[in-house]
Amino acid sequence: MHILTKVFVLIAAVLSIMMASLAIAYSVNVDRVTADYRDMQAAKIAFENELGAQRATHGQAQAALEEDVQRLQDELASRNADTRRLEAKNSELRIALRQAEAARESISSKIAQLGVTTETQARIIDEYKNENDRLRDDELAYRDQKIDLEKAISDLESQVIVYEQVKRALQEQIQELRVALGNEAGGGAAVAQGNNGQRTPTEISGPVIRGTIDEVVDDPNSGYTRVRINLGSNDRLRENARFYIIRDNTQYLGDLIVESVDLNHAVGRVAFVKDNQIVRPGDQVQSKLGS
Repeated sequence: MHILTKVFVLIAAVLSIMMASLAIAYSVNVDRVTADYRDMQAAKIAFENELGAQRATHGQAQAALEEDVQRLQDELASRNADTRRLEAKNSELRIALRQAEAARESISSKIAQLGVTTETQARIIDEYKNENDRLRDDELAYRDQKIDLEKAISDLESQVIVYEQVKRALQEQIQELRVALGNEAGGGAAVAQGNNGQRTPTEISGPVIRGTIDEVVDDPNSGYTRVRINLGSNDRLRENARFYIIRDNTQYLGDLIVESVDLNHAVGRVAFVKDNQIVRPGDQVQSKLGS
């Protein structure tokens, strides 16, 4: 056999061995690649499933994020509105502050003016107080002087009343003496009479009789003022008795002569009234003065 043929045969054998090795390796690799492919397919399906789940989760998270973004945008808009409102309020407060400061300055000025006015008024009040104290002292002195004068006048009036009473008593004694002398001259037959044929009024002896004037009537025919008193014969009253008219238990007004008497009442005429005095219902009468 030719050498080339042997070489070619050797090469063919080697190639056959290489082909067999390659065939064996290919079959082994085909099984491994097929298994890997199946594994890759399973991994792909699992990855796709996981990717879908992740996409769903991501979608939910994105929706939540979008809601948060919207909420934050709304909150930001609300905060911006609050900011604008607060800025407007701040501007108003600044204006109010300036107005308050201006008012404070005006009030401070007025307080200063009021302070000056108060001081002036205080001085005026002190002057008024001093003047008032002086006037009060003068008034008290005048009142004391007036009280002293009233006491002196009262004492003088009391003395006048006493003197008038003494005068009337003396006149009555003189009249009684005249009547007694007339009786002695006429043999005791004449009756004691005064002027115009009237008996002389006399006081009622014994304890003092006190009463009140109930009615006052002016008699135009006689010109006398007649009164009705709440005393009668039960109180020892008698006609032609002299009573004295008193007001407030102290002030002497005049004399009353009893003209008619019944059991509980009597009528008399006002015989004498002090100047500038008028007898009124409610005035008192009593049978004696100074008792």
